[in-house]
Amino acid sequence: MKKISLKIIASLLILLFVGISCENTNEILVKERGVSVAATISNIEPAFYTTDFDNTYIKFDVNLPEGETVESAELQASFKGKTVTIQSISSFPATIELPARDVMNKLGLSDSDVDVENNNEFIFYVVTTNGGISTRSKSGSVKILVTCEFDPQMVVGNYHVVSSDWEVEGDVTFTADPQNPYKVYVSGIFEMEGGAPNNYKLELNISPTSFEVTGPRSQLGPNAPWGAYTNYYYTPTRGIYRSCTGAFEMQFQITVDQGSFGSYNFIFTRK
Repeated sequence: MKKISLKIIASLLILLFVGISCENTNEILVKERGVSVAATISNIEPAFYTTDFDNTYIKFDVNLPEGETVESAELQASFKGKTVTIQSISSFPATIELPARDVMNKLGLSDSDVDVENNNEFIFYVVTTNGGISTRSKSGSVKILVTCEFDPQMVVGNYHVVSSDWEVEGDVTFTADPQNPYKVYVSGIFEMEGGAPNNYKLELNISPTSFEVTGPRSQLGPNAPWGAYTNYYYTPTRGIYRSCTGAFEMQFQITVDQGSFGSYNFIFTRK
C-alpha cells in the first residue's frame, strides 16, 4: 500500500496542469545550419544481437534529409568507450547489414568481452562531413543490445514486481496469448495495490525485433484501489524485455477518469 504522503501528492497533482518542456538535443549549432547535414537511421530489424555471435546480425537503413548531400560519411561503432570506423558510406539511401562477429573483430572483442548479464550494448553512429563540418546526430545513431534468444517459456508464470517511486511491491502472474507468444497479460496488479480480486488484466506486447515493450491503455479495476476515483488504468510509456532473465523493465502512466497521477517505473522479476 502506498504511503499516505504519496496519495495526497498524487491526488493534488491530478488537479493540476503540468507543462512538460523538452530538451533540445539537436547537435547542430544555429550558425552551422546549411553546412552540417545529419543522417538518419531507420527500419532497424533486427535491433539486437544474440549470444550466438557467429549467426546474428542487425540491419538498418541510412539516409539524408531530402535534397541534401555530403562530401563523405562513415559508420562508427562504440563498445564500452572504444570507438572504431566500421565502413564508409558512399551513397544514400543505403541499407547496412552488420554481422556481430565482424563488428566484434573490428573492435578487437572476444566472446568473453561481451557479457549479457551486464546489459552490454553496441552504439552505432553515422558521421557525415560537409563543408569541413563533421556531424554526428541523435537521429543517426542506434543502440544495439546483446541478449539471448526469445524463449516463450520465460515470459509466463509468477513474477515479483517492485516500484519504488509508486511505492508498491507484490506478486503477479504472466500468461501468454495462445495465438501470439509475444503478447502477454499480467493479472494481480490491482490486488497488489490493495484492491479486491477481479478479472482485469494488463496487456504487454514484446517487439520480436527489438524486445521493446509497448501496450494499450489497460483498465485494471472499476476504481482506484485506494481512493475515490473511477476506473483505474495503466498505460505503458516505455519498456524493455530482458530475454536472458525474463525480466520486464517498465514505465507506466497511471490514470483514472478524473486525470493522471504521472508515470512511474516498475521492475517485474521472474520468481
